[in-house]
Amino acid sequence: MSEENSEPKNTRLMSLDALRGFDMFWIIGGAGAVSSLIALMGFPDAFVEGVAKQFTHVEWEGFHFFDLIFPLFVFVSGVTVPYSVLSQKERGVSVAKLQIRIIRRSAIIVLIGLSFSVFKFQWELLRLYQVLWMIGMSYLIGTSITLHVESWKIRLGIFFSVLLTYHLAVYYLPYPGKGIVITPENNLAAWLDRNFIKTNLYREVYDPEGTIRVLTGGMLGMLGAMVGQRIKYYGKAQIRCSLEMAVGGVVCLLLGWCWSFSFPIIKDLWSPSFVLWAAGWSFLLLALFYTIIDVWGHKWLGWFFVPIGMNAITIYAGQVYLQTSYSRDFFFKGLANHFESAAAQGFILQGGLLLIHWLLLYGLYKKKIFIRV
Repeated sequence: MSEENSEPKNTRLMSLDALRGFDMFWIIGGAGAVSSLIALMGFPDAFVEGVAKQFTHVEWEGFHFFDLIFPLFVFVSGVTVPYSVLSQKERGVSVAKLQIRIIRRSAIIVLIGLSFSVFKFQWELLRLYQVLWMIGMSYLIGTSITLHVESWKIRLGIFFSVLLTYHLAVYYLPYPGKGIVITPENNLAAWLDRNFIKTNLYREVYDPEGTIRVLTGGMLGMLGAMVGQRIKYYGKAQIRCSLEMAVGGVVCLLLGWCWSFSFPIIKDLWSPSFVLWAAGWSFLLLALFYTIIDVWGHKWLGWFFVPIGMNAITIYAGQVYLQTSYSRDFFFKGLANHFESAAAQGFILQGGLLLIHWLLLYGLYKKKIFIRV
């Protein structure tokens, strides 16, 4: 989904590409392949069902592993900002020029997402609010603040001020038909989804990537940029930086848990507690990848994920444009039909889809073809 490949090669952190690849792995076939493999290995049904449940989104309140995929990507995209944007500012590129680039990049990301429905030429299916809308607008907000505000104290103040304002607005700002309690169809964000820019909505009465959610999404990206600056400050990878990120993760988890008592963890609203909870796990995963790959130097552990992470938008859009599921069926459906086990069939098909995606990305990686946005 995001290729920030403009930083010099010698400063690039392999852990960031590996973590981005790990994140994308689950949505290009990894989740299905892992679920079916566990079922095929004969684990108890309760365990298999529990794992499969983690590869689904919660209906409203709560948090599954799959609910981390999107915010983790936004967070990691923010981590790259000091290398891709602020480094240019340090080299003398004007703030105005960098701001224009940020706006242009955000617009391109949003337009790519919009193209998924535009080229169907069925205007009733036109959908503005989708994953790439959220990513593009979050990038615009988070990166713009990072560009213009140098003080980390002021940025933290902005971070918590926006979360608190969002909380108060969703709960107390009046709008036509406002209910007593927040429900999926009756809340400020859902009302704006239906009335601000009218478009096809994923959940019919609201869209989990719609309207004001970009404000808290932008804060997550800005938080990632602050982490990226801290990593860059150290220069050479150090275990102290890993420990700082781990502590930051625990703090965010505690804050998110405390905040959830007044505003529950709701991904479809990008609630403040959800943003903090997702930030906590993002911190911890980044600390883990950074420690193993960059600090300890086990770069071979990232070889599988790096090709995915280096062309994330390419594969995300490619799944839509190229309909790679047809290729999977062509190469693997016949083989899958030789097995009676549903788990075996599922593993062959999902694993086959993952293999096709990875081979395409590995080919681009070996040819040093990185499609930048």
